Amino acid sequence: MHLRLSELRPHLVRSRIFLMGPGAKTIETTGASYGEESLIKFSPGLRLEPYATYWAGSGRHLASLGSFSYTHSRLPLNARVGRYTSIAKGVKVMGAMHPHEWASTSPVFYNRRLMMETYERDRGETPTYRKFDYTPEPVTIGNDVWIGENVTLGHGVHIGDGAVVASNAVITRDVPPYAVVGGVPAKIIRQRFDDDTVNELVRSAWWNYSPTALNQLDVRDPGEFARGANNLIDAGAIEPYEPEVLTGRELAAEVAA
Repeated sequence: MHLRLSELRPHLVRSRIFLMGPGAKTIETTGASYGEESLIKFSPGLRLEPYATYWAGSGRHLASLGSFSYTHSRLPLNARVGRYTSIAKGVKVMGAMHPHEWASTSPVFYNRRLMMETYERDRGETPTYRKFDYTPEPVTIGNDVWIGENVTLGHGVHIGDGAVVASNAVITRDVPPYAVVGGVPAKIIRQRFDDDTVNELVRSAWWNYSPTALNQLDVRDPGEFARGANNLIDAGAIEPYEPEVLTGRELAAEVAA
């Protein structure tokens, strides 16, 4: 579905969703460079948390984005991104699938579109089209992920929490938490931290808390940060950050009301 920016802006402003670019100096001017009549696309399954930010026109496609995450890339509508994640320019998902297990990958054997319609009309012949159905699985990007420029993501891949994806990488399989990956196809270069620190960070799931809840912890020391977060969480000293989520269905209903 799609709606005009002028219709959406009041709801995005209220929910603290930022469409950044030239002219967007305040939350109230979010999307200023898009044009008031620009169509913003989103799916009913959209989930937006406060303080999510879309840069460089990427907000023309509202993919689900968690709090404190930002993207410079236009992601597929069914993509899901966690919290505290950073996505650079030029990130895209691979194009249409082809039946590589068949004798030929050519769509002329399964896809009757204009080219083949014209062929049929010109030749007076009707080829047999075999059934090839596929539904691309959504890409899922975890929390505290950093994806560099011009990365290509395979259909249905999952980027684990805390992972780092190097620029120009091609991701064809899931990326484990806190792995640094790169290359074509991408391979694990190293872990960001030692196993104990990674396990402590994963156990803490610190992204479920607000930045201010974690203020007393020194983010510059991963091990101490993880242990400190777990101590606070285990002691019940901090509360999870549970903001109101804006969904695509609610957004469409609010605009229609």
